[in-house]
Amino acid sequence: MRRRRWHSGLAIVLLVGSVYGCAVHDPWQDSRIESEVKARLVDQKNANLTQLGVVSRKTVVYLSGTVASPDEKELAESVARSVGQVSRVVSTLEIRPPDS
Repeated sequence: MRRRRWHSGLAIVLLVGSVYGCAVHDPWQDSRIESEVKARLVDQKNANLTQLGVVSRKTVVYLSGTVASPDEKELAESVARSVGQVSRVVSTLEIRPPDS
């Protein structure tokens, strides 16, 4: 009986360890994602997206700041989604048309 409990306990520990072992996150991956998103935003010549905030945490990209139009907002979000390894984009971008 005691041996059976010990084996059951060991099996649970190994199962939990293997599940969480697969979920190891590379902290450098977020740095690479941030850099790539920023570089691609700068490359957008038809919109000024250089002042946007970009943060990546566990492959989720967070965009913040202001854009001039709904089209620019969609463009920034699309650019972020296009970067490899991005699992999701969370946008708090505000639309503020430029003053006339």
